Amino acid sequence: MARASLRRLAQAFIILGVAAWLTTLAPYPASATTGPSQFLPPSHYKVASKVAQQYTGQYIFKSAAPAARLKGGALAIETDNKGQLVGVGQFYGFDNNGSQITWVGTLYNFHLTGKKVMIADVVAPTGKPLLARLFLTRSANGDLIGQIELPTGRFAITWHKLPKR
Repeated sequence: MARASLRRLAQAFIILGVAAWLTTLAPYPASATTGPSQFLPPSHYKVASKVAQQYTGQYIFKSAAPAARLKGGALAIETDNKGQLVGVGQFYGFDNNGSQITWVGTLYNFHLTGKKVMIADVVAPTGKPLLARLFLTRSANGDLIGQIELPTGRFAITWHKLPKR
C-alpha cells in the first residue's frame, strides 16, 4: 500500500509539473516602453491652439540663400499631448569641404512674436545642443517664409506646405 501511495504521489507531482510547464507556453500580453517621450522639458511658451493649428502639417524645403549651404529638407509639425507645438526637421546640405551632409533636429520652444513671426528652436534629438533657430511667417497658402539662424549666420529660407491626405 505504501508503494501505491508513493506511485500516486509521484504521478501527482508529474502532472503538476507538466501543468506548470504548459502554463509557461501560454501567451502573455506584451509590454513596451513606447508612448510620449519626456526627454524635453515643457516648452517655455504657449501658442494659442487656433494659431498652432495653422502651423501643423508637413513641409518640404523650397529654397534657401546659397550661403546657408542647404539644398533640401522636410519639416513635420504637430501638437503634443500637452497641446504644445513640436516637430522634427531634416536638413540636407554641404559642409565647408563640399561634402554632402544630413542632419536631423527636434523643433521645440515654438513661440509667436508680436510681429506674427513664429520662432522655433532646432535642437539635437536629445534636446541639446541648439543646432539652429527658425524665424517663420505663414503665407496665405500655408507655406512658411523666413530665416534660419545657423552657427555660420542667418539666412533666408522657405518651406512649402504639403496638402493633407
